[in-house]
Amino acid sequence: MYFASTAMAIAPRLPLSPDTAILCFTLGLLMIYLELNRPGSIFPGAVGLLMTLLAIAALLHSPINVSGVVLMAIAISLLLLDLLRQTPLLLAVSATAALIFGFLHLTAGAVKPHVHVAVATGCGLILGAGTSLLTRLARRARANKGLDLERARTSRPGALKS
Repeated sequence: MYFASTAMAIAPRLPLSPDTAILCFTLGLLMIYLELNRPGSIFPGAVGLLMTLLAIAALLHSPINVSGVVLMAIAISLLLLDLLRQTPLLLAVSATAALIFGFLHLTAGAVKPHVHVAVATGCGLILGAGTSLLTRLARRARANKGLDLERARTSRPGALKS
């Protein structure tokens, strides 16, 4: 409890620009992806979660534009739909575009500083296309695992029991 209250006391004093906060958010999510891909080493997940939460706390201290939040929510819901169902590639492309425009318009209505186009495009492409690629690879690995198990059952009938 002490650490949480100390982190909340430190977060308002972090003078992060929106560009730096978006970069920290992206790097934190990538570290969480790394922990999900290779579980066991606690360091990437813990540092990724800390970076993501501090980036969100830094963004909450600047005026937030509602349209940016809505675009990011649409992007997250499209990526979740891509995770749950096999969808066309156009859905992943539209989720990536919504994420890029969401980053761009996150603080656009506010006075300076704002998120620059290069940062929003880079982070949106990394998160949107990367999430879609990881989802498709996981789906293919799951399908191949089922095919390998079926091949093992049919090649040696007594080897595997169902």
